Amino acid sequence: MRRIIASLVLAVLAATPAFASEFEDMDICLGRAVIARAICKDPLDVNFVTKVKDNIYLFSVFYARQEARFVVGVTDKMIRVQGKEFLKLTKSLPYHFDKDSKCAVVEFSIPDCPVSEPIVCCSEKTTEEKLDDKFWGRSIPDLLDEDLKKAFEEYEQEQEQGADQEPGAETQGEQPAAQ
Repeated sequence: MRRIIASLVLAVLAATPAFASEFEDMDICLGRAVIARAICKDPLDVNFVTKVKDNIYLFSVFYARQEARFVVGVTDKMIRVQGKEFLKLTKSLPYHFDKDSKCAVVEFSIPDCPVSEPIVCCSEKTTEEKLDDKFWGRSIPDLLDEDLKKAFEEYEQEQEQGADQEPGAETQGEQPAAQ
């Protein structure tokens, strides 16, 4: 009976027509944090098990003196949580995604749980974004000093290359001026 119900839950989550999130690391963070908040546990106690399908994830946690599994579906605007053993624990939560920071914010609190601040999960930045942050996080005098050092290095290399050439090498192809 449980397998039938779990199959139905997966079918309902899989049949969701909404678009999947493109940030899997953020989806896993959201799933872990929402489950932890729903059962009033630390997110570190919730274990990611596997990706069931696109935007559907399976988690496990020790809850109510036994191992409990939860299925989490993350779409572009909603997070759906369904307990496999605890079918009463079903949540559908809207969330806000900020495209600039690549962070999702979920307003979700449980009256019995003392933690009530918003859940915030961010996708890991690409290498290019990390370089941009590193660049813009520096002061202007540091940037100018770096540019000046590069310019001096290039100038010194050009001078060394010019000194390495023979003095007559530049005028070999030239003909003397007519007198």
